[in-house]
Amino acid sequence: MKQVRIFRRYDESHQPSFVEIEKWLLDVNDVLEFDLFRSEGKFSEKILFWSKNTVIDTEIKTEIDQIHSLYIRQSDLALYNLFVDKIVQAVARNEHIPIVKKAAVIYRQASVILDEMFENPEELENVPKSKKVVNTFVDTIFSDSYAIESMIKITAYDYYTHTHSINVCIYSLSLGSFLELNAITLQELGMSALLHDLGKSRVDSKITNKKGHLTDSEFEEMKHHPLYGHSIALKIGIRDNRILDGIRHHHEKLDGSGYPDGLMGKNITLFARIIGVCDVFDAISTKRSYKESMSSYDTLMLMKKTMQHHLDMEIVDAFIRMQQHGDILSAV
Repeated sequence: MKQVRIFRRYDESHQPSFVEIEKWLLDVNDVLEFDLFRSEGKFSEKILFWSKNTVIDTEIKTEIDQIHSLYIRQSDLALYNLFVDKIVQAVARNEHIPIVKKAAVIYRQASVILDEMFENPEELENVPKSKKVVNTFVDTIFSDSYAIESMIKITAYDYYTHTHSINVCIYSLSLGSFLELNAITLQELGMSALLHDLGKSRVDSKITNKKGHLTDSEFEEMKHHPLYGHSIALKIGIRDNRILDGIRHHHEKLDGSGYPDGLMGKNITLFARIIGVCDVFDAISTKRSYKESMSSYDTLMLMKKTMQHHLDMEIVDAFIRMQQHGDILSAV
């Protein structure tokens, strides 16, 4: 029996807040746990398209594919995030889904999880949540030869701590894969990179959210975040020394001028050196409130010319070769 729909129109002055969703994720046999809306008219009025508790059949799927954009109420976003969380592993392994779309939904899931982690950094569930994100990235890298290029191209261009952590994780995993690290080592590297700035959750938000350069005293407080992150990682049950070391030492410099422990040269472990390079690259190349973004080429040239005594240049060179291999330098 065909379902009957009631088309409910929301005018601009009374409609609730709506957010656009990735409609291509909706598939036959999925059960909608939220109302779906389409947009109509010059004021983009939202009209109820399908009600929640609807089972998507082939006819509905055809209609969904023909609609340009679909929306849900802002209040249903948590339900939609749970829906995405359920299917993201299947999306990563589905060879019929274009890699650009895979990268988009995986990045989106990672953003949701990072928001939750920075809100409650000492929650024990942060470890399995982090593993879920990293394992999905690793699965995607190994399942598609173009995954690295696609994931790098989708990294956010506006800097803030959460997207920065995801970007550094993507860059680190991509570089680790280019260096032919095995899957288990990549998973550990990804965990370390994803959590490398978790300690910023203990720094005064007036400092982390400041729109402009930090004062000397503010920077001294910010320099504590690797130690805070190391402490949080231990508290939530992380015991792997390589993961812990990457979190604690990603701001160490080859000449010993870094922090928090003033390590020099090869005393800085591989994870910390990889994350350090990726951290600097993303920080310089993304847009901030007080500066415009810098191209990948210009960022890497700056790193090569001015950071010889800070960063491992062998890793910087490998990072350059990785980007050249995927022709990413000209595109980002």
